[in-house]
Amino acid sequence: MSGKKKESKKKDGVYSDFAYDDAYRTMESECDDLLIPFVNYFHNENYGSSAKIIRGRNEHFIEGENHSEQKRITDSAFEIVDNGKHRLYHHECESKKYDDTLLVRMFEYDVQVALDSSAIKEHCLRVDMPYSGILLLRGSGDFDKAYVKLSTPGGSVEYPIAIRRMSELGIEDIFEKHLYMLLPFYIFNMESSLDAINEDSERLEEFSDVYRDILARLEKEVESGFLPVMSCSVIINMIHKVAYKMTMKREKVQKRVGDIMGGKVIELEVITAHRQGIAEGRTEGRQEGKTEERAENIAKLAAHYMSTDPLLSKEEATKMATEILA
Repeated sequence: MSGKKKESKKKDGVYSDFAYDDAYRTMESECDDLLIPFVNYFHNENYGSSAKIIRGRNEHFIEGENHSEQKRITDSAFEIVDNGKHRLYHHECESKKYDDTLLVRMFEYDVQVALDSSAIKEHCLRVDMPYSGILLLRGSGDFDKAYVKLSTPGGSVEYPIAIRRMSELGIEDIFEKHLYMLLPFYIFNMESSLDAINEDSERLEEFSDVYRDILARLEKEVESGFLPVMSCSVIINMIHKVAYKMTMKREKVQKRVGDIMGGKVIELEVITAHRQGIAEGRTEGRQEGKTEERAENIAKLAAHYMSTDPLLSKEEATKMATEILA
């Protein structure tokens, strides 16, 4: 196969919103505890916390015109192993409204995912097609499956592709089902109102309350043990990233989200880094430099608290930071 390798910048002729793809891919690749409830919801599975995730290749090269190679990147491809059961999964996070041409790309990716785990034995190539699904960030509809039907010399077979929409879920649904992975995309449910929110101070405050409520709920989930601190940090980072992209032309809304989520991102990053440093020191038996590192983390967190509350003194901010990093 000849030709120059190149990365596909388009999906079905439309430039992708990479910020949304990247947010989804980051959570999928870094947080097993977020992915399991997501799969359970998507495919009506019942995996528990003992299920093991084995991630596959997200990059594949497909021959295009003139024998050139195009690199295609799936949003997620992985296997779940649980009580002896092995299943492949492939999901795409789609920011444009559904149309049936998406099935062509899904089938193309499904085949590549299946070939990665294929096997040949006694003149027979075996491929296990993945359980597939599309998360639609925009749009509505009343169908929860699409289908790929194959007509072969040996007969016909079809398989379903699960369809789920952000518009189907409210905040209560997300927390009840532990679908924390979907929180960064909740802003799509408010997209049609963002221009009006940007121009109305009362609606802007109501919008802000939504994100304050999300933060408070996430903190409770961490305290109750349902959500690890690291995963919480990733979620808040991705909420900030997606909201920033979505509100680029709505300055007031963007600033408000940044004030609420951006500050929390800084706080969690300092706390997480501090706790990781303690864990590494205990594991490796290295204590030198830990005092200086702790003092630096306290100073960073105190500076953050003073930046968000001008009336807070340095002594008070330092005391708060010291208690949190105790």
